[in-house]
Amino acid sequence: MTRILSRLLFVLAASGASALGAAQAATVSLTPGQTAAFGSGTVTLLRVQDSRCPMNARCVRAGELKISVLSVQGGRTRLLHLQLPATSGDTPGLSIVGATGPLAGQPTRDPLTVTLSDNH
Repeated sequence: MTRILSRLLFVLAASGASALGAAQAATVSLTPGQTAAFGSGTVTLLRVQDSRCPMNARCVRAGELKISVLSVQGGRTRLLHLQLPATSGDTPGLSIVGATGPLAGQPTRDPLTVTLSDNH
């Protein structure tokens, strides 16, 4: 895991913020591995663990969506773990708004897309 983060930090530093686009957004949608400008820095979706109940299915519990995000803001790099539904331990300033993905029983090549929001 440390080796992956080191490589990711190197790629982010080498590419520069200008390569990620100049748009500053309060909401951003990402697929695993994607990086985008977010506020005054960048955010990268590293890992997604989705145990939510699929649409049109009967489940005993609703499940949750857990993600790992690398946030770079003002020279400060943080590895964040967020969950939907939110827990009391989630990081202030960043939250999961929603996620879109394949419907139950329907094959698709589209990856899960997670939408993050700045909740300041």
